[in-house]
Amino acid sequence: MSKPLRLLATAAALNITAAGAAAAQTVIVEGATPGQTVEVVVNSAPAATGTVAADGVATVAANLPKNAAGRLEMDARLYLDVCDTVRRVLIVERNQLPASQPGCTRTDIPGVYWVRQRSTIVIDVSGPIPDVLLRQGAYDPNAPVRRLAPTGLSLFGGGGLARVSEAASIACGNVADCADDGYVGTYTAGATLWITRWLGVEGSYLKPSRLVTEGNGGNFTFSSALDLHLVNLVGKLAVPLGPVRLFGQGGASYHEGTNALTQTAGEDSQTIETRTDGWSYTYGGGLEAWVSSRVALYVEGGSTKIKGKERLVGEIEIDDRLTHFLLGLRFRLF
Repeated sequence: MSKPLRLLATAAALNITAAGAAAAQTVIVEGATPGQTVEVVVNSAPAATGTVAADGVATVAANLPKNAAGRLEMDARLYLDVCDTVRRVLIVERNQLPASQPGCTRTDIPGVYWVRQRSTIVIDVSGPIPDVLLRQGAYDPNAPVRRLAPTGLSLFGGGGLARVSEAASIACGNVADCADDGYVGTYTAGATLWITRWLGVEGSYLKPSRLVTEGNGGNFTFSSALDLHLVNLVGKLAVPLGPVRLFGQGGASYHEGTNALTQTAGEDSQTIETRTDGWSYTYGGGLEAWVSSRVALYVEGGSTKIKGKERLVGEIEIDDRLTHFLLGLRFRLF
């Protein structure tokens, strides 16, 4: 019988130890002076003490008493007392206020915190006003901070390739010996405001290089040069994945275009120039990767409808589509 009794005693001791560990709260003080003492007071009872290590961090475990319902939790107010060599953290029922000790300066940390048996309270005292993090579970103060795609305003610029899909077929007509430049270089600049990490608005300017189409009809030649300027205003929806943000976008696009058609027959040459403008739509998507808190790389692809009329008499229309692919940098302002 002695062996089963010893097993029962051991199991009881383990249960008591586990219950005490489950009731323990972890209080972490960051940014303190190495060698200082950190005290934790729960309500009016001193709970535990610790010493600030060389890295400015002290970790103290304190026991949380059961509330009136028998649960290991409380709606707590937090206070920080700063004394000569002591930082005292007070975890207090929200309807209680322990007296401040002589020679100490008390800071009332705003808010009511739901402190539970697994809670970790992290207080950063490096600044004039303490910052508090309440976490349900373990917390490693030395773990690397995961960078997230930020909100706020950023400026961007980039370059890439663009193509107007119907430029050659419109300019060439039935002339077989005719071709355009295909994809041409393009550049862009603008500003993005991320209201949240998944919702933003953007304005941009897009300028493709002049697209030239040339043809030879046997007894005549011609050249058509299309020059476009585009302003895009879009809304953006994103899926943030840490420092990377996948986004789609869509909105309105305004274009101004000039098309210069030069026809040559023998020694005779004639140039006809038309200017168009108008509003249509644009859409696309891409991703941005924040390599630091201020700088991101981005890639983007999109399609823009180019639709409008001749600016003076309105008899000539343009109805085409621009496809673009861009690579660039974003610079966060705030």
